[in-house]
Amino acid sequence: MEGYEELVMEKVSRIRGLFKREFKILEGLPISIVLEQIEPGTVPDWEEKVSELIEISGELGVERVGVTLHKGNPEAEMLGNLLLEKGFEHFSSKVDVIKDLNKHEKPDEKLMWRSLESPELTEEEFKDYWEQAMRFSANQASSLSMDQQLASVKAELGAEWKGACRVFYIEGKAVGVGIPHIEPGMPGEGRLFYFGILPEARGRGLGAFLHKNALSMLKAIGADYYVGSTHLANVAMQRVFERNGCSVRSYTESYYFYFK
Repeated sequence: MEGYEELVMEKVSRIRGLFKREFKILEGLPISIVLEQIEPGTVPDWEEKVSELIEISGELGVERVGVTLHKGNPEAEMLGNLLLEKGFEHFSSKVDVIKDLNKHEKPDEKLMWRSLESPELTEEEFKDYWEQAMRFSANQASSLSMDQQLASVKAELGAEWKGACRVFYIEGKAVGVGIPHIEPGMPGEGRLFYFGILPEARGRGLGAFLHKNALSMLKAIGADYYVGSTHLANVAMQRVFERNGCSVRSYTESYYFYFK
């Protein structure tokens, strides 16, 4: 096992070495590897790097590789076209937002929630609520099963994953799901691995209230600022961002390579 872990670390280090300045690497092993472009611009030796990324990821045995590029500049189109030529598929167009949590005001009402650290919430129940929250969402449907989704949470968040997986309740009834966490390797950066409202709770104006509480949770665990994103088609979530004082940081395009 120790030899295997060393081998995995060596391969991940090779990927980091290829993209050390241009991309942030999100490790969702054994399910996925995702690269997020840090700043818009060209990437030297892009074709060779993408080929090597596919090769190393295949050696790691992941099911998919994701690449997120900044949108709105000539370089982005060139980078995206080459990904398509290499067998990637376009997944989604997103808007990324940011908020200084030092300027965040607590919601008027406190939200009741349980995490997977509570004996009253099982993994199966959490996965069921999460699946419900994704149902009929304006976001592009994930290609991962719920077991794979939860495996990605465990891989990316490490020891803190159970405390991050939370279900929100109003008057004792589940209304939403959120996974607030500090981004690994980015002290002070708060993110929501997932945020969504259950179908039966939609249409009641709860989105901004639940999201505001989720931002308070991020602040409580030590986040100085919040980085979020949603698909361009999800206009309702973009309104929630606006109501809660988030500002647009960038527009992005996401691509995935699937290993058959």
